[in-house]
Order: sequence, then structure tokens, then C-alpha cells
Amino acid sequence: MREKEFAKNWVQLKRDEIKSFPGDFLSSSQTDEIKLPGKVLILGSELFGTYELLDEKGNEFLKVEDIYKAKYILYANMNKPLSIKCPVHPEEIKSVVKSYENYLDDLLDQIKKEFKSQFPESKSFPEISNYIFNSLNLKRH
Repeated sequence: MREKEFAKNWVQLKRDEIKSFPGDFLSSSQTDEIKLPGKVLILGSELFGTYELLDEKGNEFLKVEDIYKAKYILYANMNKPLSIKCPVHPEEIKSVVKSYENYLDDLLDQIKKEFKSQFPESKSFPEISNYIFNSLNLKRH
């Protein structure tokens, strides 16, 4: 098996098993609804403790006071919904984001372990892992 085949097989095998954010990580019934633009958002700069969320053209969409809330919105926006449910309490937002990031890190470790066992001399793991994450619509901020 070649490296590209490894990546494609991994994507096919795991596509249906991938957890959804925030649904599979959110347990709170106390949420606020946040309206989203239905397009890609990126993390802008931090200024005096406020984080900007920008659209692809660099236009400001939203400012938030907490990096975890910014990450929460970015992760929840991966499929470009028009609105999301966001926990009311900052500590729960942080917990949900950390849980999701741990999930992504574990997934990456699993990919790396399998990749290294099949291709111990290869140096192309970054490209393969990027391909897998992009194919599964995953991103780690």
C-alpha cells in the first residue's frame, strides 16, 4: 500500500465514525443561539483581550472576549451553518472546546501510529495527516 492509498483508506474507514462538533460534545441545556454567516470564518487578531472572527475577505463578523468562545464558533462553523447553539457559561465553552481538541489530538495520534507502523521511514506524515483532516472536514486551532 502506498501512502496516498493509506490516506484514502483511512478517510473511507473513519468518515462515519467522526464525531460532530458541537453536537457530540455539548451536554448543556443552557445555550444561546449565535447567528452565523453561512461561510468560512477565520480567527483574526487579538486586541486587548478581544478576538476577532473574520470572513474570508477579512471583514469583521464578530468580536468575542474569550479565545475558547472564538474557537467554539470556528469549530462549530466548519459546515457553515446559519446558526449554532453555544453554552451560556464560559467554563462550559472551555470544557467543550478542550474535549474536542483532545479528541482531534487523539485522532491525529492514532493516524500517526498507524502511518508509522506501515511507513516507518516516511517523512510525509504532515502532508498525509493534512489530507486526512481536510477530507474529513476537520481543523485544529
